[in-house]
Formats: sequence, C-alpha cells, structure tokens
Amino acid sequence: MQSPKLRRRYRRRARRGFSLVEIVVAVAIIAMISAGITVAVININEQQKIKLTRSNAELLRGAVKLWRIQGNDSAACPTIPMLIADGEIDRGRMTKEDAWGQPWQIVCDDRDAIVSSRGPDRLPDTDDDIRVPPS
Repeated sequence: MQSPKLRRRYRRRARRGFSLVEIVVAVAIIAMISAGITVAVININEQQKIKLTRSNAELLRGAVKLWRIQGNDSAACPTIPMLIADGEIDRGRMTKEDAWGQPWQIVCDDRDAIVSSRGPDRLPDTDDDIRVPPS
C-alpha cells in the first residue's frame, strides 16, 4: 500500500494536466508538419498536371497527323471540333482544354503539326509552355 504522502503527490500531478507552453509547442509541431505535407502535395499535383497535359498534347498531335494523312485537306490545320466530327478523337474535357482550363493551340505546317498548351502560368510564349514536339 502507498503512503498518504505519495498518494497526495500523484493526485496533484494528475490534476495539473499540461502547461500552456507544452500545448503551444505541440500545436507548432503539428502546424509545421501539416505545412510540409501541403507543400509536397501541391507540388506533386502540379507535376501530374504537366504530365497529363503533355500526354494529351501527344494524343492530339497524333489525331491531327492522322486526320491530314487520311486525305483531308492537308494544307489546312484541323480544329478540335473538326477532329471530333471526323471521329479522330472522342468528345471530352481533354479535347476542349488543357489541365489549366486553357484552349489547345494547334499549328500545322507542310510536314508537321504542333500542339501546345500555355502551361501552369496560362501566359503565351513563356518557359513553362508545353509543346509537342518540343522545339
């Protein structure tokens, strides 16, 4: 059995709980961990958008080249509605705009087709533009 003195000491410790400093430190640590995770997730999400946009641009470029090979007006450059109407691509969000909600840019020359997106900053002719084939 414990002495009455020891029991009083344990009861006092149990009643005290946590100090304000301990709570503030714990909250600060949780906030730093949360901020780190948030930054990592945002960065991963942006990288996935870039990969998706590059992949979709390659698919659109293939559809444009196929449309031109199949005997359509090889001097003209098809638009997205023309590719959908001719069955080269399916109707969907990918066909209307890139991952940032901007319309695709399709440019054709005599031998090739170039599909591009304005990229994450949504501004034309900047370093983050996505272009297939790369220049």
